[in-house]
Amino acid sequence: MAEREERFYVYVYIDPRNFEPFYYGKGQGSRQFSHLLDTAEGEKTAKISEIRREGLEPIIRVVAKRLTEDQALLVEKTLIWHSRGLANAATGSFSRNFRPLNTLHRKLPDFDYPNQVHYFNVGDGKHRCWEDNVAFSYLGAGQRKAFRNAIRRLRPGDIVIARLNGIGYVGVGRVMSEAAPAREFRVPRFAQDEQARGKLLIDMGLRTAVADNLDDDDRCEYMIAVKWIKTVGRDTRYWKKNAGLFAKWGTTQASLVNQRPTINFVQRCFDVNIEQLANETVEDQF
Repeated sequence: MAEREERFYVYVYIDPRNFEPFYYGKGQGSRQFSHLLDTAEGEKTAKISEIRREGLEPIIRVVAKRLTEDQALLVEKTLIWHSRGLANAATGSFSRNFRPLNTLHRKLPDFDYPNQVHYFNVGDGKHRCWEDNVAFSYLGAGQRKAFRNAIRRLRPGDIVIARLNGIGYVGVGRVMSEAAPAREFRVPRFAQDEQARGKLLIDMGLRTAVADNLDDDDRCEYMIAVKWIKTVGRDTRYWKKNAGLFAKWGTTQASLVNQRPTINFVQRCFDVNIEQLANETVEDQF
């Protein structure tokens, strides 16, 4: 079984005129030679044609062999990330695991700091209410598996930047718990509403239907405890058109690691240092 699985390799195309690599790939069998017959337009094909006009052929070498497909993808991505001026059209698999390009001059959350910084679309409707989020120190998502999976990516210590569709950024907070289904989630002990602390959120008479699909783990609401650092009402409207700010209507959660305009804008509006917050450890436990 192992022999069948470990059949992949990673190869490199090298320009014989300067011995510099210009393409990395992974494959099996005769894949390494297939690009010599490629007629599709692109930087890789143009480079091969340029070399041939000099009466030469690209140097093709296998870099690593006897790999599983996942191992080959990871080696390929590492080589692509470490190199510059390649003809690879895509950045390769495992892109989310690698530091964004051209960011070595500054520290990044989740790479150089222990915690991540997330965009979080609060939503506004039957199952979402910003005012409840603030009063009871939580964020929620659910009713679909994709939304459940999004909130479950958040970890204690992470920083969330909350946004209301059509309004703008409304809060900066720190995640203080793993996501829990609504039937189990209790109001945190640091919640603004002192009388609700320690009680089940679904018993708090919220303005939203957080008890929908309560016993369905794929569709029920999931909550995380959030200690809000700075919040504003929906009338404040921290937003600026055409400023490159991150906002996706259909996205519940997303990393802001490479969204510098958004980070800078939020820092100015809320008078906080996002990267400093991301570098802090969680002292209070949920």
